Amino acid sequence: MILGTLCVIFSFGKGRDYLLRPAGMFFAFAGLCIIISVEVMRQSVKRMIDSDETIWIEYYYSWSFTCACASFTLLILSGATLLLISMPHMPRNPWETCMDAEPDTLD
Repeated sequence: MILGTLCVIFSFGKGRDYLLRPAGMFFAFAGLCIIISVEVMRQSVKRMIDSDETIWIEYYYSWSFTCACASFTLLILSGATLLLISMPHMPRNPWETCMDAEPDTLD
């Protein structure tokens, strides 16, 4: 997340839009790491509850679980948005750009 933030900050300079693509990848990778850690935590709680050594009547996930899921959502969405912003722009009429090209000559 720190590297992605640094890339976004440095991309505000003139002609440094190329830093948005790595920033998007860093944010998406951070979101992927968070969701993997949340799933590991969820599986360990489930295994602890299913074991014969512990007796649980009721359980629930705390606020930190909700914060981790929300940060996953925000990181994935911001990473995808930055990747979409950094993509090259499509021409308005692609047929015109194809017609402007020089024809190939067959020798």
